[in-house]
Amino acid sequence: MLPVARNCAIFPSILPVGKESVLTAVPMGKTFLFFDGKEYKVTIINVFGDEKDYYEPETHIHLTVTAENGILKFPLTAPNEGEYMIIVEYNEKKLFEQNVYALEEDLYGLRPLKGDLHSHTYRSDGTVDPAALASHYRESGYDFFALTDHNRFYPGEEIDESYADVTTGLTRVKGEEVHAPYCPVHIVHVGGQSSVAEIYWKDKARYDREVEECFKRVPAEVPEEYRDRYARALWVTDSIHAAGGVAIFPHPFWRSGRSKMHNVCDELAAIFLKSGMFDSFELLGGGGIAAYNKTSAFWGDLRAQGCDIPVVSSSDSHKIGPGEIGFGNRVIFTANRLQYGNLFTLCFAKDSDGDAIAQAVKDGLTVAVQGEGSGYDRIYHCHGSYRLVCYALFLLNNYFPERQGIAESAGHAMRQHALGLNRKAVIDGLAEMSEDHYLRFFGRIAPLVPSEEVIAFEEKWRAVQMDGPTSKGSKIYGTGITRQL
Repeated sequence: MLPVARNCAIFPSILPVGKESVLTAVPMGKTFLFFDGKEYKVTIINVFGDEKDYYEPETHIHLTVTAENGILKFPLTAPNEGEYMIIVEYNEKKLFEQNVYALEEDLYGLRPLKGDLHSHTYRSDGTVDPAALASHYRESGYDFFALTDHNRFYPGEEIDESYADVTTGLTRVKGEEVHAPYCPVHIVHVGGQSSVAEIYWKDKARYDREVEECFKRVPAEVPEEYRDRYARALWVTDSIHAAGGVAIFPHPFWRSGRSKMHNVCDELAAIFLKSGMFDSFELLGGGGIAAYNKTSAFWGDLRAQGCDIPVVSSSDSHKIGPGEIGFGNRVIFTANRLQYGNLFTLCFAKDSDGDAIAQAVKDGLTVAVQGEGSGYDRIYHCHGSYRLVCYALFLLNNYFPERQGIAESAGHAMRQHALGLNRKAVIDGLAEMSEDHYLRFFGRIAPLVPSEEVIAFEEKWRAVQMDGPTSKGSKIYGTGITRQL
């Protein structure tokens, strides 16, 4: 997920369906200001539209746009939700193309966020300092993450205290991984305002008493061998909901073969997910390719049976540092990156705070993502509803890469700040840049257009270029400069 260099870009890149939007093509460098008074051809293609003839399309929109003040402005009313390709040409030569995306009102009002809802630190069985872990998440381009140490809710407060005086651009969602007494079922709690684990390790008598009440609510059809685990899991999810949190069923295909194993067989996993006690299913979660194939098929079967539980993808990260991630016959070596950092969730929330993120998970406004490869060769496997997956793929290729470039510097500065070096100005400034990128991409604020000083600068140097030799490469006497001039 690396930023792609562009000579020109179009803002906004997200549009409302059925309403006229005014799009602005702007230069991303002084050299690429559009020539005032010149006419440019703009072609708009509805990628998701209906076209009767592939070779002779009838639905393409062709516009002639005159440049003014170094930019192009043109209208677009998107008839349907989906992707639109925009091609800009000058003198029959293509200058650039960019896709934009139109959304119905319900999605248009939501903010896309990249995050992880399952991670660990040195405060339980991980190897990372909590504040350092937060910085690595930001460095990797995350907008939110939940620290879910085993039976420990408090380590997240260390992160809050470490960065209390700065705006990081990273939301720390409260969380813990709950292991109730005598119950091997792991349950991830995120978004609640208080700890569930503290109930049983501070007041076990209360836990025992309340579990007895839960036994009375176990459905009669639950087989005898599962009734105890069901009752204790029900107590956990009830307690999570009472705290205002989200209950996630994690890593179901983490199976026997290790010591002290968490183990939920297929039959019990299906019972849990159909019961309604869980808000989300960790479809992908640090278990490897074989497990991801199984969980995807398992979820597909559940949906066919009418159980359409929302899904997330989480790293279950325990360490930072050199390592390997395997994909088929390829092994990608990583350095100073999150363990299983190729797994994350895209969440579509009303805001970027923890409460809004938790609500989006409950509402099923999530896509579980597995990244494969690195750098510009990176590809994504997305799981969720068709509508959200289509939108997520557009964002992964067009929105998140630019944010990644900003976030990397912020992550470095956060680590220094947590260790006592004052990096407030740097961190706050990068958070502002990240927010500006979001606002411009979604049309919440106007795009950055060339100032009078920038226009004057380019006009001066264009005159120098035009007065020079008409060459390209190493030939002084060539056929002319073959750019947009």
